[in-house]
Amino acid sequence: MFHKMKTTSLAVAAALSFAAAGASASPIDLTYMGTTASNPKNVKVTTTSTTPDVTVTGGAYGFRMREDASDPLTEFLAWCLDIESTLGTGSAYEYEITTSPFSNSHGLDAGQLGRVADVFDANYGTLDDTDGIQAAGFQVALWNALYDTDTDAGNGAFKVLSAAAGIVTQANAYLTAAAGYTGGKQFNLTFYESTETNPKRQNLVSATPVPLPAAGFLLLGGLGGLVALRRRKRAA
Repeated sequence: MFHKMKTTSLAVAAALSFAAAGASASPIDLTYMGTTASNPKNVKVTTTSTTPDVTVTGGAYGFRMREDASDPLTEFLAWCLDIESTLGTGSAYEYEITTSPFSNSHGLDAGQLGRVADVFDANYGTLDDTDGIQAAGFQVALWNALYDTDTDAGNGAFKVLSAAAGIVTQANAYLTAAAGYTGGKQFNLTFYESTETNPKRQNLVSATPVPLPAAGFLLLGGLGGLVALRRRKRAA
């Protein structure tokens, strides 16, 4: 996601809009707390799937955001789902949670939502978001899932024009894993839509693990009991 993003081709793309729906009743003030990556990376990317085309340069990584700047317990990791705006440098940004992302920019259709979900489900559980290459690769994979349909972040309607070595390769590995993913839903996604208009901020997505069903907890408890029993027998 881009922080302090500056355009190199066109300032801001015209919005592709869907009908607004499913927004939360009251806005949420989110505060940017920095990036999880210890060595954050910059990339230059372009897309021809918006009208007009967009080319931008900026940081690609996850954002540490808080709903209450003074409370670490409200902190979560968010990722960018548009390259047409900046996060900015203010103290707080106003968002609404929406079930129909995004009415103020690049509306996600069912195919885009499915590709974004697959990128998370196939990769997020093993992602090291403190690593600059992995964080950048994951963010690039999300953009590719939004603006393109292929598994090559170096070519197509969305592509990386320049980046540190390994980022495109990492992004393509995430995209390939997502394209071949056949498992179940691993993460619930929350979409944050910017309510600000002057300027509009980047739209965000966060992910939380799907809770283990009660039967799963019982199974784990049973397995734990068996392990403890074996240990006691060995000790005897």
